[in-house]
Amino acid sequence: MIPKQFDDITKADIDALLATGVPEGRTIEYKRTLPGNTDQDKKECLADISSFANAAGGDLLYGLDAQKGIPSAIPGLEIANADAEIQRLDSMIQTGLDPRIPGVRIKGVGGFPQGPVLLVRIPQSWTSPHMVTFKGTSRFHTRNSAGKYQMDVTEIRAAFLMAEAIPERIRRFRDSRLSKIVAGETPLPMDSGAKMILHLLPVSSFSKPTTVDVVSVSHNFARLPAMGALGFDRRMNLDGCVTYQHQGNGGPCYAYTQLFRSGVIESVDGVTLIGNKPGIPSIAYEEELIRVTDAYVKLLRELSIEPPVIAMLSMVGVKGFTMILGPRYSFRNRVPVIDRDLLLLPEIVIEDLNDEAATILRPIFDTVWQSAGLTGSSNYNKDGKWCPQH
Repeated sequence: MIPKQFDDITKADIDALLATGVPEGRTIEYKRTLPGNTDQDKKECLADISSFANAAGGDLLYGLDAQKGIPSAIPGLEIANADAEIQRLDSMIQTGLDPRIPGVRIKGVGGFPQGPVLLVRIPQSWTSPHMVTFKGTSRFHTRNSAGKYQMDVTEIRAAFLMAEAIPERIRRFRDSRLSKIVAGETPLPMDSGAKMILHLLPVSSFSKPTTVDVVSVSHNFARLPAMGALGFDRRMNLDGCVTYQHQGNGGPCYAYTQLFRSGVIESVDGVTLIGNKPGIPSIAYEEELIRVTDAYVKLLRELSIEPPVIAMLSMVGVKGFTMILGPRYSFRNRVPVIDRDLLLLPEIVIEDLNDEAATILRPIFDTVWQSAGLTGSSNYNKDGKWCPQH
């Protein structure tokens, strides 16, 4: 795999594959031409794509010559419309595999003699194993250093067990962190009132050893804002790097965001939910979540974390809270109360780290409103854009 973020890969990075003689292997493969329109060509392409997803992920590059697996020239592809070819490949991938592989990305890189190189980046999948189902096929493929091969029964069984294990690890981590927060075992002391807790959990953090540069973040900690805080400080700790804000005079912390060394982000806000007249400010809480989620997703991109990333929102101490409608912190027009102390909102899979947080978070927002007896967030317009009426 080219060791760069997908969006940052340029012609120079592809030229470097030739200059340094990077061989094909478990995470990279070269193809001279695009797959044709025959059934066999499509099955071969789908086998290639699924083999990466069922192994460690990787890059498939079309438009390179290779001899014995080592690139020998980069002529590019003689194609009239790169966008049309990208759409054709994407459609093939979406319809020819079961289950669908989340997070596959394709782009053209120009500047080569005969045309662009098409780069397909396939993430290691947390919903594997993926089966080629095109035209009644039922085949599972994976990869090793020699390339792709068909999985045997033992490997298929192990892949299914691993697919079940990753989501369970993610949920166990979230549950463990919630238990610690409720018990007061936080990076800095906090009051015991109601809290919003956001977790961003890269799947790669739970499927393979992952370490991010937390020191670089501590040197530029504005990239890791504390949710609910107007200003914040930072410090290193055993888990990684944490930003936070105290109430003043050395009092308890009312907001912190922890970046774990694995790339997991945990943000706890003890101020946005209003406790003296228990309520969720319908605009302010969404606005704050959108703001920090955009910042955290940008940080994950900068730390070279590949999607998918699981977003989980929890609210603790909210039994009896109402949804506060109208202007940001208005107490008018309250609605029926929330009937439980702990809200575990639906987990969201972020497949593209360029997506806007307002779009990513809408299913979570709708569920919060439904927990308060309403049909969904009223802060979106008919086009699905977050557009609150202040």
